[in-house]
Amino acid sequence: MKNLNPNGKREIIIFSVIVIALSSVICFISYKLDDPNVSILTVFAPSIVALIFTAITNGKKGLYELFIKQTVKKTGLKWLLISMIGIPVLVSLAMLTSLGFDISRFDLRTTQLLPQIVVIVLIAVGEEYGWRGFLLPRLMDKFNLLYSSIILGLIWGIWHFPAYLIGTGVPLQMDFTVFLLWVILGTLFISWIYYYTKSVLTSILAHISANAAFNYLLILPEFTGSMNTFWLFILYLSVLMMMIFYTKRKDLLKSDNNKYY
Repeated sequence: MKNLNPNGKREIIIFSVIVIALSSVICFISYKLDDPNVSILTVFAPSIVALIFTAITNGKKGLYELFIKQTVKKTGLKWLLISMIGIPVLVSLAMLTSLGFDISRFDLRTTQLLPQIVVIVLIAVGEEYGWRGFLLPRLMDKFNLLYSSIILGLIWGIWHFPAYLIGTGVPLQMDFTVFLLWVILGTLFISWIYYYTKSVLTSILAHISANAAFNYLLILPEFTGSMNTFWLFILYLSVLMMMIFYTKRKDLLKSDNNKYY
């Protein structure tokens, strides 16, 4: 049976508003201090607000379900692999397409691991317990996965906008509407994995792999001088998502989701 929790909609709205407002304040402080490094603190806002909300409404049991039960659980190898290599494979395919499939021209933007990889991991952990661990299950409790993902993608994208205004946290030399399109498609990808795993760990891994692909592979216009490769990536990801949501529509488009939290 679909959960008809009357407080669910209000909880979704209040959580989203607080996270966006908190991140906006941090970005404003970063701008006033003329120190873009301060804006990195925004990545912890989703998970911290989720922690506070959960502690107030569900206590220790809720915190256990959010941070432990959704992390330490048996997950199929297939889903772990999809989480870790799905986006990098599509990015690599886009790169190869733009290079005429001349593998000899395929190259990495950088091979430096530190401090980039540490920042990438912190970003994923700081966000995912809020977006996928807390917010997505509540959206899925009211809508099917497609609608839930689009709503979450819009919220996640808007959350990035304050950082975009001060020139940090999002790809440079890219229109924000294009970035928003990627965020929605990325949300569909991660939500699809979460639907079948109920694991924030797979969400964290997918988030890490996406950010790592954008950092280490030549996909973003600030590194390539062109949007062509990124548009190819968007095309491939769009086709993949349409195929998945069509072939699995009996699951992903059903409107009678079970209670998820």
